[in-house]
Order: sequence, then C-alpha cells, then structure tokens
Amino acid sequence: MRILAVEDNKDLRHLLGVYLEAQDHEYVRTAASGADALTIIKDTPVPFDCFLLDIQMPEMSGIELITYIRQIPGYEFVPIIMLTGVKNSDSIAKAFVAGAWDYIVKPFEFFELETRIHGAELRNAEFIRHIKRPHESPSREKYEVLQKIALERPMTPADLSKSGLVTEEAFENYIMRMQSEFGGDTTVAVIAVQNFTQLMASFSEPQRHQYTVKLAVAISEALKPMGLMLTYRSNGIFAAALLDAEMQTNSSMDKAVAKAVASVELENANPEIRPIFDIGYCVTKDRWTSSDTMIAVDSAAQELGSSSRAMM
Repeated sequence: MRILAVEDNKDLRHLLGVYLEAQDHEYVRTAASGADALTIIKDTPVPFDCFLLDIQMPEMSGIELITYIRQIPGYEFVPIIMLTGVKNSDSIAKAFVAGAWDYIVKPFEFFELETRIHGAELRNAEFIRHIKRPHESPSREKYEVLQKIALERPMTPADLSKSGLVTEEAFENYIMRMQSEFGGDTTVAVIAVQNFTQLMASFSEPQRHQYTVKLAVAISEALKPMGLMLTYRSNGIFAAALLDAEMQTNSSMDKAVAKAVASVELENANPEIRPIFDIGYCVTKDRWTSSDTMIAVDSAAQELGSSSRAMM
C-alpha cells in the first residue's frame, strides 16, 4: 500500500511512519499539516492508496483536508481513515459525510490500525476489479452517482451536516463504529423506487445515469435537516441510518422523500411512467458484521411494495 499519514503531533507522526514502514508497505510518507499533505500529494506522481488523517489539526482540520483531497482527480474514492482523539458522534458523522471511509479513536493499538488498512486494501482491490472489468460490476450506475456526489461535497465543516450521500462501505463502517463506540442498535430507513427497472427502460442510456444522479442529489438534499447518514445501494434503493429511532413514526420523512422524488424530471421522458416509491425500516444489531447491515437493507427493500406510492 502507498500510504500518507497526516498528524500534527510529532511523536505520533514519527511512530506512524516507523510502524507503517515496518509493515513493508510499498511507500509511506508523513505530513505535519493539511497544507503539507496537499503539497506531497501534488508532488507525488504515483497516487496514494490510503490516507490516515488526524481530525483535529490547526489551520486546516482533517475534515477540511478530506474535502480538498476528494476534489483531486483520481482521489474521489481512495480510502481515508480518520484518527481522532475526540469521541464525539457529531464530529465523526461529519467526517464520514465529508468523505471519510473509516475512523479510529485515539489511543489505539497498532494492530487495530493495520486491520483497518488491510480492509482498505481489500476494498481497493475490489474497486479496481469493477473498474477494469465493468461487466462483473453489480452496478455501474452506482459508480456514476458516487462520482458525481464526491465532486460536489461542501468544502468546509460548517457546511456539513450529518446528512449526505456516502459510499456503501463508509455507511457500513459508520454504523459499526457508532455502535461499538456509543452502543445500542441503529434503525435504518430503506427508500426504494419500486418501478426503477421500468423507469430505466424508458430512458435513453445517458438519461439513465442522469436520472439516478439527480434522484440521489434530491433525496440527499431533502433529508439533510433530519440528521441522517445516507447511502445508495443501487437499482433505486437508498438506505438512511436514523440517529433518532422515533423518526420512523414521523411522516416528515415520507413527505420529504415524496417531494424529492417528484422533483426529478428529465427532458423528453415518458410522462406516463412516474416513479413509485416506498419506505421500510430495519434495525441493525451491535454484533453484526458490516455485510449483515446491507443484507438487512436488501431484505427490507424486497418486502416493500404493498403500500407503494406513485408520484402524480
């Protein structure tokens, strides 16, 4: 792995460099600040495979640095692991919305760090396989959505809320880390466009990607005031982690999603085919693996349909 670790604490920065090099990673660099990190990235011809970023740094926080990294071509999806000494759910959520892939709370064991880096390595291998062999990818349209969202992230922490579209892997990691650090189960709302296949069939090839991107943006924006963490599963299915379990009894989400779905229109689209959506819920358990979460999401999506609502 080619790794850049950004940490303003001199002693920890040194330890990170020594440890990572001892693990026989291909290339390891360290930086003392966000500005130094951006300079290193610019001057390094072969891209890094993974970043370790301290959240709390002077002048430029780790969260701000994420947003700059995500704007650099080729770095839209490179795993970013946050190192934070603050066990604060709001700060952690903002890091994920900004584009973090995972996080570790200080102090941590280096074995835990290497485990997360290995997870990032596996994720990179899978992602590269999908890009080089798109016929094996479960969803090319999901890549289009995530690429669009990655390049339109807010540039400052002040503009970030807990809502925002994150990658599927980051969504799984977010739920697992929140449960391990703060305890309790997590309620996930599953938003599914029931006639997504029919909609896609009615569009031209460019319109298919365009519609999915517009739908993702509209739903993400509509749910921002609700303090959610949102991901796109593919095939018209979204999942939102609810920080407030009581929200599932509130009609505000139904209304927000209905308005968002109805707002997405494409020029020359068939007016007779309107999107039909439904919302279901599942509860994740604190002993689940990350894949268990998405299995539960898929199961909830399959159970939807009996009370679907057409957008007229």
